[in-house]
Amino acid sequence: MALSPTEGFLLSRIDGHTPWSVLREIGGLLPEEADLALETWLETGLVLLDADAPPARETPRAPAAPPAATPQGKRARPSGAVDPTLDLAPELQEEILAFEARLATASYHEVLGVERGAEARQIKRAYFQLSKRFHPDRYFRRNLGDHAARLENIFKNVALAYELLSDPTTRQEIERSMDSGPPTVAPDAGAYRGAEAGRSERIGPDAKGYRTPSRMENLDRLRSRFKMPKKVLAERRFKASQFHQSSRVAAHEKRWLEAAASARLAIAFDPWNRDYKQQFASIQAEVHAARALELLEQADGAGAVSDALKLLEEAIHYRPVDASLHARAARIALDTGDFEKAREYAESACELAPENPEHHVTLARALRRLGNARGAMDALATAARISPQHPEIAAERKLLRRGR
Repeated sequence: MALSPTEGFLLSRIDGHTPWSVLREIGGLLPEEADLALETWLETGLVLLDADAPPARETPRAPAAPPAATPQGKRARPSGAVDPTLDLAPELQEEILAFEARLATASYHEVLGVERGAEARQIKRAYFQLSKRFHPDRYFRRNLGDHAARLENIFKNVALAYELLSDPTTRQEIERSMDSGPPTVAPDAGAYRGAEAGRSERIGPDAKGYRTPSRMENLDRLRSRFKMPKKVLAERRFKASQFHQSSRVAAHEKRWLEAAASARLAIAFDPWNRDYKQQFASIQAEVHAARALELLEQADGAGAVSDALKLLEEAIHYRPVDASLHARAARIALDTGDFEKAREYAESACELAPENPEHHVTLARALRRLGNARGAMDALATAARISPQHPEIAAERKLLRRGR
């Protein structure tokens, strides 16, 4: 295989100990070029993995214990089971259980369901979609049982992932830290080595429960075997502790924005520290509440409707399940002539507060302006079922009949 001088230098740095995250920086290639080179060398056998890395396997589940009997002789429903007596559809309960189960091992990208190279708008859209689905306020006054705590946990993780990945600085540090994997894994497990050091054992489906990983699974698994040197890891942990301390001091003095910025960096340099995450969550709650009020006050005093809409859109980021904010943004978007945005916000308002006829009327207006007369009539029909005497329904129907 013919190698360029830069590729030859990168290959010469692969010694079985240097983390891949470091090699990507010192090898002279762009990170994506370095990854492509690694993948090519793995396929051709130029770079191999030590045989002590465990193969992918499907771990059989242990049989579930029978439910405990209550004093009345009835069996108690086990925690984590679907409960038909709750005010949640069984399908949603299963979705909540599955989502929470993934949180223990999911990366921040996986929590949001976005690719590692996702753009900022994709991250924002994923956050809003998950917020509307799992925000605890969405199910206010419902009988949620054990799922109330699960929803709190899910949304806390979703919000944390969004806050960290939407900031370019912390996202870069997060990805750099995650490249090297959790520090609990032995640093030399399955490190890469040159082909001249010998062949590695191939993984095959010869044992029960084992399977051969796909090419991309194998590449991801191999890349994850590179671990940070202990000195580098210690330095990053020390920096994290400094940022954490700065965050605590700023929070004590109620300098919330400064506290949040330091907390982000603490997590970025040590993503596995739970104390840092808890600190950040409590700070962000204060930041969001204060910022949302500030934005709403600015929107009330905005001279131009376009400025008011921008302020409301930012406020929605901090209060994603506030149906009144979505409806207000939809009405202002109608005034600005952005009918597609008006439809989007009106649909969100209807989804968050389906019993409010005003939201359905606003949606009908947006759909009418988009030329969707059938959809507008359906929205008005829904509003009429909720409030038959609503004064704006008849006016909207007249406009639809006139084709306006």
